[in-house]
Amino acid sequence: MLNQSTKIIQSVQRSIDILNCFNDTSHHLSLNDISQRVQLNINTTRGLINTLTVNGLLIHDKINNLYSLGFYFIGKANIIQKQVESYITSAKSYVDNVAEKYHVTASLQLVNQHQIYSIYCAYPSNTAYTIILSEYSSLPLYATSSGKLLILYNLYDNNKLSIKHLEFKKYTPHTIMSEEALIKNLDEIRQNKYASEIEEFELGVSSMAVPILNQSNQLIATVSSTFFVNNLINIKDSLLADLTEIANQISNNFLK
Repeated sequence: MLNQSTKIIQSVQRSIDILNCFNDTSHHLSLNDISQRVQLNINTTRGLINTLTVNGLLIHDKINNLYSLGFYFIGKANIIQKQVESYITSAKSYVDNVAEKYHVTASLQLVNQHQIYSIYCAYPSNTAYTIILSEYSSLPLYATSSGKLLILYNLYDNNKLSIKHLEFKKYTPHTIMSEEALIKNLDEIRQNKYASEIEEFELGVSSMAVPILNQSNQLIATVSSTFFVNNLINIKDSLLADLTEIANQISNNFLK
């Protein structure tokens, strides 16, 4: 859980909030759009946007009077990509072994505060059918095993969720559809030290995930497996033991 007592600089936080307005569905925004999303008056928003634009973090399309993310991030993205590649290198052999041993899809997910991304997926080589995952795609946290771990460690404290305006979408008849049901599931996950979902996001498909923690017991990544639900009974205990061991190994590699 993020430390809510940490002192922050208001102007910096407001600038970050503006940058966070841009996402996969909002590439271009007007000044009014941004002002409404960050809930700041128009003049304050304009001043912050001008500062971000001068420094290349935003681009202003003067013809359409719209803003978008700037090319400033390209250089920084290369730095992040190298870090991601180092994580993949340290975890690849473990993840590959799980995929082959259990004939499942095995994944390494990286956590970034309120988001989680699959940065590496391994698939078995000798199976008739394989579940293909989309790397770097955003999935519903409450309906995926790794997403539930993120909620537990980053968005849940003192039996309360810190997610604002959480909207539940019913993907299958088994999808969690209320905060009460989610909190009950989170308490079980905390006790069991792993997360699972059974046909909550896709019928016929299940998954399990184990947290990868840093020295401060903060969630930095997860290792997970996705498989056809009919295989769950046969592989659950052994697979969970291997995922837990792998999470410990990867955690040690990350901290070197």
